[in-house]
Amino acid sequence: MKLSIIIPVHNRVELLGEALDSISQQHLDSYEIIICDDGSTEDIEALCAGFELSANELKYSRTAESHGAQVARNRGLSLAQGEFVMFMDSDDALAEEGLGLLLEALQADPDLQYAYGEVSRVNESLEPLPGDVPVGSLFADTPSEIAGYHWHTMGALYRRSYLDVVGPWNVEMTGSQDWEYQARVKLAGGKRKFVDVAVGYWRQHGGERVGTAKFRPDYVRSVMIGCGSILRCAREANRCDAALEQRLAKRLVVHALEWGGNGWWQDRKICILQARDGISSNLIFKFGLTMVAYTPAIFDRVLLERIARRRIR
Repeated sequence: MKLSIIIPVHNRVELLGEALDSISQQHLDSYEIIICDDGSTEDIEALCAGFELSANELKYSRTAESHGAQVARNRGLSLAQGEFVMFMDSDDALAEEGLGLLLEALQADPDLQYAYGEVSRVNESLEPLPGDVPVGSLFADTPSEIAGYHWHTMGALYRRSYLDVVGPWNVEMTGSQDWEYQARVKLAGGKRKFVDVAVGYWRQHGGERVGTAKFRPDYVRSVMIGCGSILRCAREANRCDAALEQRLAKRLVVHALEWGGNGWWQDRKICILQARDGISSNLIFKFGLTMVAYTPAIFDRVLLERIARRRIR
C-alpha cells in the first residue's frame, strides 16, 4: 500500500461524500482511505459502505463518543498501512493533480520526509473566495518560522516513518492542532520540498475568527497550550531564539486581549504571564508584559477590534 488518507469526521455526511468523491478522481495506483468517525449521530458508516473504490480500500473506525479530531487522527494513524500519509478534513476536497505530484516527489527522493503544496480557501459550494492567497509557501530555516503556518492540514504528504519521529497529534488541544503539529514536523528536522501545485480546497464556514463576536474560550486555551508546547519542544531541540519567543508571546498577547475584551480577567492575566515567562532575554519586553498583566483591561476590546480590522484588510 503506497498511501493512507486519514479523515476524521463528526457528522457532515454530505460533505464527507464530496471529499470521498474528490479522492476517487485522483490518478493513484494504490491507496486506502481511513474514516475515523468521532461519535457521529449521522450514518457515516452507511455512506462508507456504499462508496465505490475499485481496487483500493476504505476502512471505517468509530468511537461512540466524540473525543476531537486530534484523537481521531491518532487512531487513523495507528490503522494506516501506507508508506505515505495525508491528513484530510471531512469538509474539504482535493484538487485533481496535486496529491499525485506530492507523491511523485517523495518517491523520487528517498531522503525527502515530507512534501507540501498549496490549498485554496473556498466557500461552502467550493467556489473560490475573491482575493484569496492560498496557504502553502517556502519558509526559512530560522527558529521564528517554526511558529509560522506554511501549509494547510491537507496540503502535506508525509513519509509514514517520519511521523513516528514527529509523534502523535496533541490530544490536549481542541483548536489550532495543525499549527502545533506543523511546528513539531519542522522541529524533527526532516528534509522537505514545496511543490508549487494546488493540492486542495479549504471550505470557509464563516468569516474571521479573531474578534469579540466569535470568542471561544476553549479555542483560546488550546492556543495557549500550543504556544507552550512549541516553546518547550523548540528549546529541547536547541532551536529556540529571542525571535521565536517574541513571536509566540505576541500571539499570546492578542489572545489575552480576547480574554479581557470578553470579561475573563483572570484568564487574561494568566495568558499575559505565560507570554512573559516565555521570554528569556528581552528584559524590557518582559517587564512590559508584567505591567500589562496587572493593569485594568479597559482598552482590550478596542485594541482587539483594531487588530481584527487590520487582519480583514
